[in-house]
Amino acid sequence: MAATNASFFASSTQPCLPVSPTISNTLSSSFLNVSLPKSYPVKKNHMKISKKICAAAVATPTTTTEEIKEYKLPSWAQFEIGRAPVYWKTMNGLPPTSGEKLKLLYNPAAAQLVPSEEFGIAFNGGFNQPIMCGGEPRAMLRKNRGKADAPIYTIQICIPKHALNLIFSFTNGVDWDGPYRLQFEVPKALKNKPIEFFNRGLADELSKEGACEQAIFPDTNVVISRCAMIGNLSKEGGDRCDLNLVLGCTDPSSHLYNPLANVDDGTCPIDLDSESED
Repeated sequence: MAATNASFFASSTQPCLPVSPTISNTLSSSFLNVSLPKSYPVKKNHMKISKKICAAAVATPTTTTEEIKEYKLPSWAQFEIGRAPVYWKTMNGLPPTSGEKLKLLYNPAAAQLVPSEEFGIAFNGGFNQPIMCGGEPRAMLRKNRGKADAPIYTIQICIPKHALNLIFSFTNGVDWDGPYRLQFEVPKALKNKPIEFFNRGLADELSKEGACEQAIFPDTNVVISRCAMIGNLSKEGGDRCDLNLVLGCTDPSSHLYNPLANVDDGTCPIDLDSESED
């Protein structure tokens, strides 16, 4: 299993080091399908597509952060046939661990979430709490599985060293599926530390420029070439489209990584053949 999972990622010996926009502490909502500080709304949120996918979070709070049940890893068979919406793989085959890499997979058919014709499915997630990197949904890579099966979507996560969990949701631009909570294993050296230690450490990690872009980066080679006018976006500048795209490899673990690129052009050499063998 470890060998299979390792080939699922781009080969690299580089550690997960956040090198990149500063996290704003004034963010009033996390766009994770949540209404902060500790409440989650249901569905029907609208988004616009420009340089990044942005969603406005509204609605009635239904679930507090503490009530989000931990998501357990299903079998690959359950995920593949659409009985479980989320699956993940790690490089070493072990449970997701702070400071390590993770590939998250999503089967929208399991949640009856119809992919957008513009970008498919977008991921939005935050570490420890929704606002930590949960500002803008990120387009996921669509992986077609033939005519008989619906496509699945993937995204790569470089888990910060002080992250204890990931709270995340998926959206097609109108409807949301989630939130889910994925618990991380803590390295032995950090076990028994108080929660304040992890919150301070995570804030320091993610305060660096571009840290969230490196922690959760699109595993995609699809270039969004135009802005979609969805809903009433005129008040938010939806009548303008400033893409400012820089094409290149956006995988920090790749030797072809371009730190200036904000749209992956498919030049990152990632071997996904092992997925079909699972």
